[in-house]
Amino acid sequence: MNNWLGTLLTLVSGSAAWEGVKFFYPNISREIKAYKEAQKNLYESIDPILKAADELYGKLISIANEDFSTFTNRGLSNSKDIDLNRKYVYYLFCQFLAQLEYVRMKSQYSSISKIRKGRELLKFIETYESRSFRLVDRSIQRMIGESLILNSTGSYKVMSLSQFYINIHDASNKSNIWIKKIEDRLLATYDKEVRQSVLVFGVIVAALINHFDPNSRIVRSREIYKNKLSRESKMKIKRVLLKSYLSFIKNKEKYY
Repeated sequence: MNNWLGTLLTLVSGSAAWEGVKFFYPNISREIKAYKEAQKNLYESIDPILKAADELYGKLISIANEDFSTFTNRGLSNSKDIDLNRKYVYYLFCQFLAQLEYVRMKSQYSSISKIRKGRELLKFIETYESRSFRLVDRSIQRMIGESLILNSTGSYKVMSLSQFYINIHDASNKSNIWIKKIEDRLLATYDKEVRQSVLVFGVIVAALINHFDPNSRIVRSREIYKNKLSRESKMKIKRVLLKSYLSFIKNKEKYY
């Protein structure tokens, strides 16, 4: 009797469990699919972002070491080499913003937000656009990013340096009005406050590289130019950036 009752209970409970599985399976399946899609989108997005970040931060190290003379030495403003170098820096900023904007255009953030690393990338983007750390108005940064994203036969890509250089010399190109905002910001780096804001922006770029490529598998690791940061900038990095915006960053001391 007890054996029969035990068998019956096993069958009933097993049947109930199976019905429960069938009931919840569509939701579980959707979640698994969404998670895999988020991983795929993040993987496809982070590689070009890191490479653009590496190019930008590498150039910022060079600019910091020369105390922004490329932009502040008015006597060199007519030099073709200086002019070309300036435009190259504009491109690196714009290319980086374009890679960030592409994440928005591709997924509207809804996909990558389902995984931790994706949410952390969104926190970086939020930081770059915040009033405390952005270089120009958020809407302008987004328009700069959009202007460098090309759609060719349904495939999106970021504009090349050569095309950027052609466009920036085309007076009829309307996107130049937004790029001019980056130019104006960098040409104002004779002002200590503006210069420090650019350097702090660069520290955030370096933090992104270190966070998403800690073992330098995609790009190489670089030192933080702490000797170029003012005391106020270091405190802002310590007390605002790494506490309120990017609290998940490890080894915080290396940034200030």
